[in-house]
Amino acid sequence: MRIEVENDAIRARKKQEYEDLVSEMDKKGMEARLEKISVLKANLYALLLLLIAGFIAYPIYVLVHGSDSISADNLFGFSGPSGVLFFAVVYVVTIFIHEFIHGFFWHFACEKKWGSIDFGFNPKNITPYCHCCEALTVSRYFWGCIAPTLFLGVLPIIVGIVIRYVFLVTIGVIGIIGGAGDLMVIWTLRKHRDCMLFDHPYEVGYAYFVKKNEG
Repeated sequence: MRIEVENDAIRARKKQEYEDLVSEMDKKGMEARLEKISVLKANLYALLLLLIAGFIAYPIYVLVHGSDSISADNLFGFSGPSGVLFFAVVYVVTIFIHEFIHGFFWHFACEKKWGSIDFGFNPKNITPYCHCCEALTVSRYFWGCIAPTLFLGVLPIIVGIVIRYVFLVTIGVIGIIGGAGDLMVIWTLRKHRDCMLFDHPYEVGYAYFVKKNEG
């Protein structure tokens, strides 16, 4: 496992590792193709998910616990400025947990386990990231992609409704929004079911390997 703050040297190393893998796969008669995800589409998809998740989760909560179960005091943990601050801190923490969950699930699928997982922080985008340095099957890549949305999105919503804690529901809705890009990636996987996938080191998306001269 490597924990790093991204810079030019790290970007160059990742690029070289990717090129080495492409060269290795080329010798096996496989060529790399890129499945790129549009950042604009991902942001629009996040807004759509906000509407869908919000209009499903909160009405169910109210249906189960009554309309008086939601207030400014519990929607974001606390009311007033302290509530905003508390929510902001929890939100930032979940962003880092989101990336850790990616790595946690992917490391089980890697030959080198944690040795093939990089965690880092990109100062340009002000975002943390997780990068898997091995090519994976579609099913293994899928579980690493969807896990954060399940554990930080779907699960908190269900638990929040069951234990009557609407703040958890709010965290779950935000967790689903945070998984917008991952869900877009998952949607594209249906086209590459028999391919090996590699988490692209510097593009938003992944590389997939197919036999040369195939489609």
